[in-house]
Amino acid sequence: MIDITRALLSLTPNAQWAVRGDEVVWLDEEQDRPTEEEIAQKIAELEYTEEVEEYKRARELAYPLMSEQLDKIFHEGIDAWKAEIQAVKDAHPKAVIDNDTLEARKSQALFDHQLKKYTEAMIRLDAYIVADGQEEVIESIASDQRVWNPETKEWEDVMIDVVTRQAVDPVSPTITVMSSENPGDEPTEQTIENPAITKDNDERADAQAIVDATPQSVIDTYNE
Repeated sequence: MIDITRALLSLTPNAQWAVRGDEVVWLDEEQDRPTEEEIAQKIAELEYTEEVEEYKRARELAYPLMSEQLDKIFHEGIDAWKAEIQAVKDAHPKAVIDNDTLEARKSQALFDHQLKKYTEAMIRLDAYIVADGQEEVIESIASDQRVWNPETKEWEDVMIDVVTRQAVDPVSPTITVMSSENPGDEPTEQTIENPAITKDNDERADAQAIVDATPQSVIDTYNE
């Protein structure tokens, strides 16, 4: 499995960066950071290339040791050695990259990446807005008990009310902090937007940008 590290090494040789989990921290000032889409397609390209070149590794394992090959030449001659080597080559024929297959792999990788990001964005947008909070939701569901109804002469489910979504209070719109404009100045109180709201708004804006940029074919697949 090709990882982000190998993709970045291929896309941006000698660039300065770090990978923390799935997050790429870009440190290079000369080379531009590859997009997530470029990385996804490069991983697909490298994986396909590895598959194509698998015959090389298979041949290496199948070839006799060099000492055995030299011994065969000495005792049986060049033609016998050639026949043995050719048999290995025939068993593991050379493969080449098919450009149509490569492009199909890269297109599929891009599609899968876009679908993953769209799914994550939709989940993020579906979450409640922290500035508004959310109301409690109670639903009536059938319990594991049943009672006999003499009128219908049937057993009926006993319904119970269950909280299916917890209530969450809205956060305070603003908070008060102590800060100073210049080092050494006496700190003063300042009222700023609640950082939780700022973070929520930024994340929702990023998620909406992903949704807006997603191709319709990806959205259709998500909605299937």
